[in-house]
Amino acid sequence: MKKIGITLLLLFFCISVTKAQNLIAVENNSTPAFFTQVTIAVTSANNGDTIYIPGGTWNIGTLIINKNLCIIGAGLNPDSAQANGYTYLNGDIALANGCSNGSLWGVLLQGCIVNNYPNDTVKNYTIRRCRFSGSNGVWFSKFFNHNLIAENIFDYGFSGNSGATNNGFFNNFIITAIGRLIDGNTYKNNVFLSGNFVSPMNYSIFENNIFLSGSYLSSCQNCNFLNNLFVDNTTFPSGTNLGYNNLVNQSQSSIFINQSGTTYSYSQDYHLQSTCPGKNAGSDGTDIGIYGGMFPWKDGSLPPNPHIKQKTIQPSTDINGNLNVNIKVAAQDH
Repeated sequence: MKKIGITLLLLFFCISVTKAQNLIAVENNSTPAFFTQVTIAVTSANNGDTIYIPGGTWNIGTLIINKNLCIIGAGLNPDSAQANGYTYLNGDIALANGCSNGSLWGVLLQGCIVNNYPNDTVKNYTIRRCRFSGSNGVWFSKFFNHNLIAENIFDYGFSGNSGATNNGFFNNFIITAIGRLIDGNTYKNNVFLSGNFVSPMNYSIFENNIFLSGSYLSSCQNCNFLNNLFVDNTTFPSGTNLGYNNLVNQSQSSIFINQSGTTYSYSQDYHLQSTCPGKNAGSDGTDIGIYGGMFPWKDGSLPPNPHIKQKTIQPSTDINGNLNVNIKVAAQDH
């Protein structure tokens, strides 16, 4: 993935300051162009471009992504994005033919992300460190295959419309129901905070996850559950589902350092308690839950490109007409 250079980032910031507005940067072969609306930036971009959306509220209506684009927001965690604010997209995103091999990072979407156009294929797409808070959830079609969905917050779950196969769901917070995802999907190191599964959920692997509540297994068939932690007193085999090395009948209050309820909160601490049996109990020897596995949760939820961590802008120029601007730039680890 291409990364924006610090020089371009600072230029982007300075232009935003002087024009008293946020600008969206579209990078094509290290050459930037700037736009004032997300929809126009996407329409104007070419395959392979990277789009950087700064903090702020952006009305997108229904944004159709039908190109191979890397779209990067400023992050979604209020504490980590306090210098520039977090990137808030108001509207829906439709993943359509042509967007395969693209990615979406670091945005808070108050709407629905959908891939339900008939016969529209999405493959090798990456969705990371985003939050989806629209009440309609996220919808994937049966042509949503071989994609990576990692380190996200799904406030209203997601559905596969009786399809969506061979995808990887890693280190996500999943709230309310998921379902209709069949054949070969992998769920690792997620935290299922509430809700249930909706049939069908077939021939998939659930590994190193934490299940706090809800009825999950009744909608699954021919799935394997490996090294998961359940609050419920779950037993295996369960119907056609098999399970190995699972921790069951665990008190919710004994799992996380600071957590209660069945919704996600930035103020809670989802690291495992030192006495939790899930410590180093994953199939790979790391913790069960979001801080283990291949994509351990980053507390800042920031994209990996350089971002403005801290900025100080004097309210007026000095006697020579210079404006004193101090900027601290950092990049979160992959």
